[in-house]
Amino acid sequence: MLGTLIWRIKEATAVFLGKKKTQKEMPKQNLPERNLNNLTPFQSKDEKLNQFLSGLSIEFIFSEFNEERVNAGGADLSHQLRLDPSLSTLKKYFPNAKYTAYSDFDLKIKGVHLKKIEKPILQDKKKMERHFYHLADYYKFKGMLESEADIAISIDSDMYVLNDNVYSLIYLTEKFGFCVPNSSARSMNFEIETSLDTIPVTDESKGFGTTSNITPMTLSKKSEAGKLFYKKCCEIMEKEPSRASIVMWKAAWESGVYPYFLPKEFCVCRGNEGLGNEVILHVGHPSVAEFYNVKI
Repeated sequence: MLGTLIWRIKEATAVFLGKKKTQKEMPKQNLPERNLNNLTPFQSKDEKLNQFLSGLSIEFIFSEFNEERVNAGGADLSHQLRLDPSLSTLKKYFPNAKYTAYSDFDLKIKGVHLKKIEKPILQDKKKMERHFYHLADYYKFKGMLESEADIAISIDSDMYVLNDNVYSLIYLTEKFGFCVPNSSARSMNFEIETSLDTIPVTDESKGFGTTSNITPMTLSKKSEAGKLFYKKCCEIMEKEPSRASIVMWKAAWESGVYPYFLPKEFCVCRGNEGLGNEVILHVGHPSVAEFYNVKI
């Protein structure tokens, strides 16, 4: 769109003239190195928490389409196991959870149940530039709906779970039914003007709906509102594929139900480094991995 092009030209010009940096300079940290080789199993001493978790079935859902691993955040993860660092860091805190991957190829990883999709949706739209992203997002929504677990959590593979505060994600889902992460963006208008793969929002909100992120998302089996929301996401993605945040806003507007918004600490993205109380890092963004000394 013309507005997006003009905004990008202005941003690039400001950087070229030295009036703006591509990203803010972060203070040097003295944090211990984090990597998948120094992970140790975590055992909570909180008996109330342990009893709560033992009474629930939990399933983590991955959606990986296209055999060649491409990370939109810019990190090179080609040398990692396809679902890492998310899988290994999740297993540290949830060793008894079920792990499922939706994929269009033979993704064989020990301890992960593969749901191979022989005939993915949107085959008539394969020429769209971000076709594989649309597929991945669709099966994130659908995977939670198909889960038989008490709590289903859809998560990208480029996340790094930092600490046991991740258990609060289960409590929040149990309390509110379904959760999506807050986004670094502002209104849908800003999202449409500055992001890839967007389409106009034409409802009466005039684009002033709140933007959301896509990882992690959660659903309680008991939440009828959550099921309605994610079903609507699937329907909209099938009819009009676009950026997931656009699809999620349209689903909220059409259904009249809205998820609980997780704070940014559950998806620390580029630009939010150092916010404090971090729980899950989006290390697919190289600046996040560098700031927290995560080696991937």
